[in-house]
Amino acid sequence: MIKKPTGYDEAAAYTGEFQQLPKGKYVCVIKQVATQKSRNGNEQFVILYDIAEGDQKGFYQKMFDNDKSQNPAGAKWRGVFKQNMEGKGLSWFKGIITSIERSNNFTFQWDREDNEKTLNGKKFGGIFRRRQYEAENGNRPIVTELWQIRSLAGLSEAEVPEDELLPEGPGAGSQQAQTNAAPPSMVDGNGFMNIPEGAGDEGIPFL
Repeated sequence: MIKKPTGYDEAAAYTGEFQQLPKGKYVCVIKQVATQKSRNGNEQFVILYDIAEGDQKGFYQKMFDNDKSQNPAGAKWRGVFKQNMEGKGLSWFKGIITSIERSNNFTFQWDREDNEKTLNGKKFGGIFRRRQYEAENGNRPIVTELWQIRSLAGLSEAEVPEDELLPEGPGAGSQQAQTNAAPPSMVDGNGFMNIPEGAGDEGIPFL
């Protein structure tokens, strides 16, 4: 006879399955903003965000709450977007700030103490794509990631890109070795800087 453990009814059911956000276009809300240094020493703009509307509203909050119930000390917010603020990334960074300003009809005040807090609660349009990568164990999972930030007005005109899949066949692994070491969407200084959900999030601020 198997006896029901104490607290079984109240415990969350952790199946090990990873729920993934469908690719598409979403209205997002900023939960927290910070700046940090990248591994290469570049200044980075870091946004922690969630889905603000629709069937997937609160997607990352629910995921965080579930993770926290299983591992309170190790739970991390998975809705994270990084953007370099210097060099080649400067124009993309300005585009993000401009999109947030237009979406919320406000003007960001530069060089003021705690001005990053004025971005909390602001909305923006998010375009989410699916990208496949090769893990250290050789598996090839597909992740959904925030690919571009747009204004809310410009979201309807935006197109969701096709899935970015790794090549198949002989030699595909070696062909991707260099790319896997530094995925294009994470290379310092090149356009949007983002990370897959839950990956490479050391140094990211917590809610």
